Amino acid sequence: MKLPNKNPLWKALKQHAVELSLFPKKLAETKADFISSACNITIDYFNQRLTSSTFDLLFELAHSCSLPEKIVALMAGGRVNYSESKAALHTALRAPSEHPIWVDDKNIMVEVEAARNQMKHIVEQIRSQQWLGFSGKPLTNIVNIGIGGSDLGPRFCVKALADFAAPELSYHFVPDVDPTSFNRVVANLDPEHTLFIISSKSFTTQETLYNAKKAMAWIGSSAHQQRHFIAVTANREAAHQFGVETVLPIWSWIGGRYSFCSAINLITAIAIGYDNFSEILAGAHSMDLHFQQSEFKNNLPVLLALIGIWNNNFLDIHSLLLLTYAQQLEHFVPYVQQLDMESNGKSINNQGKRVNYATGPIVWGGLGNQAQHSYYQLLCQGTHKVTADLISLDSFQKEMINNMCASKIKVLGDGVHDEANPNGFIPGNIPLNHIRLSDGSPFTIGALVALYEHKVFVQSVIWDINPFDQPGVESAKLSQMEV
Repeated sequence: MKLPNKNPLWKALKQHAVELSLFPKKLAETKADFISSACNITIDYFNQRLTSSTFDLLFELAHSCSLPEKIVALMAGGRVNYSESKAALHTALRAPSEHPIWVDDKNIMVEVEAARNQMKHIVEQIRSQQWLGFSGKPLTNIVNIGIGGSDLGPRFCVKALADFAAPELSYHFVPDVDPTSFNRVVANLDPEHTLFIISSKSFTTQETLYNAKKAMAWIGSSAHQQRHFIAVTANREAAHQFGVETVLPIWSWIGGRYSFCSAINLITAIAIGYDNFSEILAGAHSMDLHFQQSEFKNNLPVLLALIGIWNNNFLDIHSLLLLTYAQQLEHFVPYVQQLDMESNGKSINNQGKRVNYATGPIVWGGLGNQAQHSYYQLLCQGTHKVTADLISLDSFQKEMINNMCASKIKVLGDGVHDEANPNGFIPGNIPLNHIRLSDGSPFTIGALVALYEHKVFVQSVIWDINPFDQPGVESAKLSQMEV
């Protein structure tokens, strides 16, 4: 395959970027043409430095990279994880069970549905206090032991949906081997009331097994342990050998950072109940269908991805800032950091050759209100180029937090130009998206996660890289074993 930057359309976009740089900021002709909505999510990209002609070129580029065919392959179980010759079927985790999806002559939806039913049974038993510990008491403290994709997604989800969580239960996370990490979590817990979820796809993750051993020692003798541990893994045999009897499956065709809709998120299902968890799956599946069926000009993941390509490769802005204007979305930023940078932080293409163009950007950010009192000054008058996604909730429409979001969009987009106060000059012109969620419901959270999953995939197609492997991460694991 020809390198993307050797494509005549790539060169045309480079020339187009030069031409647009000659014009003042307000490039978009009509704001209504730069707003798109689906699945309880609206993206306002009026403050981007592009025009409808820019999109025409970007859509042509996407078609020339066979994006429509690649989307079909992703959804149908094609081996889109090229380096490992695997499917990447996280979309199957939220698909209806009655629609078969075939991998290696096997309808994987049979196993997916069985896992959902097992998960539902466990959730209902714990929430109804029928799942009892070694002393016959209900388990009310739920502790997730996992790292990376086994921690960041569930951690985000539990925080985001705290308003839906059962108040009689408590939820905790042990992600790393810092000696205080486990100790601080269990300091105020009672072994008789505590359930540990050990989440590791391979069941070889050193940090997770280290803390799992601590948890077993903390619970007590092996006769006491079984009701206090659930494993979520693709390596059932290793979990049994470790001493865990109850195992929920994940599969080789799910990457850890794409496991949000699997049993890896069991702690969230326990917290909010299985019916609400099903709404997360419904929201994600709704976005899957939108991604698969919508024209590119109305397709939220495609639009978000191509805007990112434009900023990264043609405006040379390699820093993506996420600002969330809702406390419950605080952990969305580290979740997207892993999703984006572990997927597309690559410099080797699908042919094993080093690329000579920019790929995944640096992703960073946090709560927008706090940013105003930390790094907002740099955004306004600093020397580094940044593009941004600002995320807010329409359900906060009359709240001060949304007024703050709107004012930041105005300043960062339009700038401040007062000839009488040159020290207060703010150039503005920061390319930004305003992503508005209709609410913070499980459905909308599921759709938001799928939006960013598909955005990352689209960008990987344009860059001709594999978003589903992580050789850098694996090399670090090998180095740890050698120390």
